[in-house]
Amino acid sequence: MRIFIVVVVLFVTYALHAENHAPLDSLLERRHYFQLRQALNSPGQDALPVHRQLYYQAFVHNFFHELRASNKDIDVLLHKYSKQLSDKELSRLLGKKVDNHVKLYEYREAHIASELLLAKYGHTLTPEEKRDVVNSDIIWKGLQKTPAQRTQVRKDSRIAYKRDMARLINVPVQFGNNTYDFVFDTGANLSVITESYAAKAGLDLLHITYKVRAITGIEVDADLGIAKTLRMGDVEVNNVVFIVFPDSALSFAGGAYKINGIIGFPVIEQLQEVRIDKGGFITVPQYATDKAIRNFGMDELTPVIQVGVNEDTLAFTFDTGAQQTDLNQPFYHQYKTTIETTGKVYDMQQGGAGGYSTSKAWRIPATVFKVGGQSLSLANLDVKTTSTDAKDKFYYGNLGQDVLSKFRELVINFKYMYVDFVQ
Repeated sequence: MRIFIVVVVLFVTYALHAENHAPLDSLLERRHYFQLRQALNSPGQDALPVHRQLYYQAFVHNFFHELRASNKDIDVLLHKYSKQLSDKELSRLLGKKVDNHVKLYEYREAHIASELLLAKYGHTLTPEEKRDVVNSDIIWKGLQKTPAQRTQVRKDSRIAYKRDMARLINVPVQFGNNTYDFVFDTGANLSVITESYAAKAGLDLLHITYKVRAITGIEVDADLGIAKTLRMGDVEVNNVVFIVFPDSALSFAGGAYKINGIIGFPVIEQLQEVRIDKGGFITVPQYATDKAIRNFGMDELTPVIQVGVNEDTLAFTFDTGAQQTDLNQPFYHQYKTTIETTGKVYDMQQGGAGGYSTSKAWRIPATVFKVGGQSLSLANLDVKTTSTDAKDKFYYGNLGQDVLSKFRELVINFKYMYVDFVQ
């Protein structure tokens, strides 16, 4: 009888833990990190086993840019609790460890973690995931001896910008005595430059070839280049990594429109705070300002923002390089009845030089969004009914420049992780 009771107690305990895990696992699987953070801070979650708390917390810390805290959680799990986790869970943790090291500019550590992921848990990856890890590790391995990027903001800096023919924000970037206009894009995973401008800017080429998908959708061979120093206004950035594209990969409309280079997330993130106003200036304050807002996170190198729609709180990607806001498949499923009642269906063509595909989409009338305590209305938005990008499956839409046009100033804060709009 005693053995039976013990077995029953163990079974019930396991069942309760499994039941407690299921909602958290679901939030993690769907990348609902805002809700996962809230759930972990809610009463009763301290009853979770230590290794489960650490497991979820590692992803939450990573998403909210608490990178060293995430790595600390992961190291404890790998060294103390690896037997309590599945190979797939350990694989995912190592993937986050790579991401943490990359964002900390610790390229050698990112390479070591990538090698461990492939050697020990490669069997848990899909062929596409494995290919991405192998291809990305060419970068981290090639950058092993590159010093970490460092940024100095000695005083408040006000940088004039202008918009090009594609309405993208361009800022003057100085290399030595030469200054060139580069696109300023929070949605760019890494900074980008063409081969001809890499030569003009005097970048140190690493002569490392790897595959990367260009803006046109075509996969091309790219190199890596290092800018020892670049300046934007009174901001100085050292050891900046650029993807070096063939000129043709950043040339469009038969050469009528060309991009010289793109200042991407790794540079923008180290500015800690940027203020983009409608008057044509980007302000980088010497000291970032804290506010009672925590609505911003990073899914790997993709900015994500918390958005209110009706009574719901949804996660959108956020891209200052996108001209307009688009709504994704999850948004369609969430509000399907309303969309099909008020909207108009049409065939949406998507793709680029790599090929086009057509799928059903809806165009809906004015929708009210709430972001950072502000409300805004956007009309004639496109709603996709299928996913064309991996992250489209998880996020409800992508906020674009049409949001910025509604406000006097956009504030993106990477130190305290919030996005705010100023009237």
